Amino acid sequence: METRGRAFYNFLKMNWEEDPSLSIESWQVEEYRSLPLDVLFERLENLGTHLDEERFKAEGEQYSSPEEMIENLWAKEDLERFDEGYLLLFELWRRLLPERQSLSIFCDQLDVLIDLYDREELANEELLHEALADLERILDEHVDQGAEPHQIFTEVSQYCAHDLESFIYDFASDEIDHNHPLHASELIDGFSSYIERKKWFEFLQLRLLASTDPEEAQVMISNLLDDEPDFELLLEIARFLVNRGNIVDFLQTIKQAKESIQTEQDFQELLAISCEFYRLLDREEETEKICEILKERQGNSLDQTLDEADPLLEEYFRLIEDFDRSKA
Repeated sequence: METRGRAFYNFLKMNWEEDPSLSIESWQVEEYRSLPLDVLFERLENLGTHLDEERFKAEGEQYSSPEEMIENLWAKEDLERFDEGYLLLFELWRRLLPERQSLSIFCDQLDVLIDLYDREELANEELLHEALADLERILDEHVDQGAEPHQIFTEVSQYCAHDLESFIYDFASDEIDHNHPLHASELIDGFSSYIERKKWFEFLQLRLLASTDPEEAQVMISNLLDDEPDFELLLEIARFLVNRGNIVDFLQTIKQAKESIQTEQDFQELLAISCEFYRLLDREEETEKICEILKERQGNSLDQTLDEADPLLEEYFRLIEDFDRSKA
């Protein structure tokens, strides 16, 4: 994923937190928000730039962003000092020039909120809703000026360390799960014209409709399956149909998934969903057989490529076909 500005270091820090063995410099992943102002200025001075709060504000008035400021203050040939200086200037800009909000500053704050949400440490979720509403306004303004929706979303996303499209989908999905349909609807309607994975957002829309307009949701399920969604989306549809859909749609979803199943993990996820499906139908025989297949696969590497001639794979789909014929 291509990142710009501060997002590169946010992304680097996210990866380093997952794998501390990564080779990085401490200044690349430091928590600059926790440093006092005098420390930020002192470290800038150690890098060769002499500023205080008054001079920084006066200097900053000449530029539209911290990126423009560093480009004019630093010799870019000195790459490490340039990058470290950028991080210091960025944090000073964020604190001392809050009214001069650039795209990189806005996206950095959005990254912070997303990270807190993912860690379940966000005390006020409304802050995230407000930030996403601001993001939508930024995108809308660019489209009003002639920008192509998906292109401008891609360009803005490069200033975020997180995958914005995936996060918006997950956040809207969480809002549906938590019975906040208005919030979910606002997210889906607000960003549907900007994202690339249209089918996934259509799936969110049908999940919303399932409780208020089940007939329309049924039409959407049929249309979505006719559009041949990818394997991951088929899994999501199958999970949804276990509790909310009819047997015919579930079986069609599983049979479509057969064409794109590739790995051991794919197969085990399909088995786990099917176990739950048959259990809720009180089909003890099918439940026992499919759960036994899943149990036999537990020691297999999830990354390994699935053999199309795997006898347990063939047995599983034979059970699906037999059940489908019994319902005809």
